[in-house]
Amino acid sequence: MSQNSHTNLSDTDFEHNRLAQSAQQYLNNPMLMHQLCDRVYEKLHADIKIQKERIGNSSTGRQ
Repeated sequence: MSQNSHTNLSDTDFEHNRLAQSAQQYLNNPMLMHQLCDRVYEKLHADIKIQKERIGNSSTGRQ
């Protein structure tokens, strides 16, 4: 049994509540929100760079 069984919450409910609490912390703290946005931007930028490299590499082999 999970450690949260005493509250009759399923694992999904427990995870949902935990995520909701985390989201609320970020919404209430502008500095945390700024850090999160910066991190998301970095991840998206890195992903776009990898995709461009992948497209470039696959097109150079086709002649």
